[in-house]
Amino acid sequence: MQVAAIMSRKLVTVGPDASLAQIRVIFETAKFQHLPVLDSSKRLVGIVSVKDYFKALSPVMETASEPTLELFLSSRRVKYLMTSPVITVTEDYPVVQAAALLLKHNISCLPVVDKDQIALGIVSWKDIMRVVVLQSSKRARLNYGPRGEEE
Repeated sequence: MQVAAIMSRKLVTVGPDASLAQIRVIFETAKFQHLPVLDSSKRLVGIVSVKDYFKALSPVMETASEPTLELFLSSRRVKYLMTSPVITVTEDYPVVQAAALLLKHNISCLPVVDKDQIALGIVSWKDIMRVVVLQSSKRARLNYGPRGEEE
């Protein structure tokens, strides 16, 4: 199976000059943990996660007043906290090898790009686990009847 079969194609992205305030709004309303960072040519230049956001925020969170915190959020840019370069895969990359990359590099997602580094989608560990669980449950149904008895 290839990454194209399981990747998320609906990307929400930001530019390198997006503020922490902007990504806060996205992360508060979204059901995902990563934002690809694209340049003006739509090429992938980085990735920022919820974890990166909170890591950047943690030094000022406890001690800053509300106005100071808002100023920090609006002035701090994604380009200073994004991960770059990014480990990526192409659509034809095997899912098993994508899973191995996630484990090897201790990361939780892989942006999917074309040959020009244009972002096409993203595959996360949850996408891979979903496939594993679905395939396992299909096999279990083939080997066992409705009450779990071997047929």
